[in-house]
Amino acid sequence: MGTMALFDEWYQKGHQIVHEVMKELGIEDEHKAFRLLRAVLQTLRDRLPASEGKDFAAQLPMVLKAVWCDGWDPTRVPDKSIKHKQDFLERVMNHPGLRRPADIESLEDAERVVTAVFRVLKRHISYGEIKDVLSELPEDIREMLENA
Repeated sequence: MGTMALFDEWYQKGHQIVHEVMKELGIEDEHKAFRLLRAVLQTLRDRLPASEGKDFAAQLPMVLKAVWCDGWDPTRVPDKSIKHKQDFLERVMNHPGLRRPADIESLEDAERVVTAVFRVLKRHISYGEIKDVLSELPEDIREMLENA
């Protein structure tokens, strides 16, 4: 496979996930779906230990690996200030890449976004890795994502 074909394949895999997020959320704005996906991915990344974050990112399409790694310092410890579901949802809702309040208007809306994104991710990440990620999260965040 040539280099350009490989880049195209990486793009298509990431594009597919964005479109699945659009479908899950019932939205037609590709850019908004990407912003929401990025907010959830980066909030999850910040809550995980670096080793688990690396394992999770390894299963993402290349384009989304770049999103995962953007601004990430893997030498840091997990952000333990995200202790509860509400903390996680507020972090997603206040992500600097979102257009507020247009992208997420409330905590209920944030939960809908988080669960939709996680439903999509569960289709693309191995069961074992999802299980490992969930085991690293506080109980109420874990329950929200398990039920996605």
